[in-house]
Amino acid sequence: MAAGLGVRVAAVAGACALLLAMLALMPARGWAPPGDGAVAADCNWQRHAKRVVKHVRLHGRLRKVVRTRRWWTCEETQAPNSALPLPPAQPTPPPSQPEPEANVVGVTAEDAVGSFGYTLSRPSTRSGRVRVELNNQGEDPHNLNLQRQGSEEEPVYQLANTLPKGHSVASFELPPGTYRLWCSLLEHDAEGMHTTLVVE
Repeated sequence: MAAGLGVRVAAVAGACALLLAMLALMPARGWAPPGDGAVAADCNWQRHAKRVVKHVRLHGRLRKVVRTRRWWTCEETQAPNSALPLPPAQPTPPPSQPEPEANVVGVTAEDAVGSFGYTLSRPSTRSGRVRVELNNQGEDPHNLNLQRQGSEEEPVYQLANTLPKGHSVASFELPPGTYRLWCSLLEHDAEGMHTTLVVE
């Protein structure tokens, strides 16, 4: 009876060893060794091996089982003359509309003795959004007020007090008309710090 049991255990151990040997010889799943039909042209196949040691209890005794595990890996290679893939083409932006010419009026304030006044960069401008720039070249602070002539009820557009050698900027929606420009500080308007601007 003991002999029959020993034969059976030996058969099972042999079958296990055979199965382990077959698994060790099979390539890793998903990889194909050189010579197989699945080999890619741009693949450099590398064979690997690893020694595996396991301790197995057999017939009441601990035995050491040594096997070698083998597998293949693919390291992608690039042909020397093959071009790198090009990045996806960027969509061509639609042709941009030319920017409208800036609607800007420069106003220079000067206050030399006996010569108070404004000098405009242009005598007229287009109606709509107008950018007004006050450049104080005088020795006193100055401001700028704009009002369309024809009625005292017209709104007054203002640029705040600007220190000597200072610069102020504001934008206004100006409808067509003739505008009076003046400085409201002290007696500056009476001394000649005023002018007119035509908005067409």
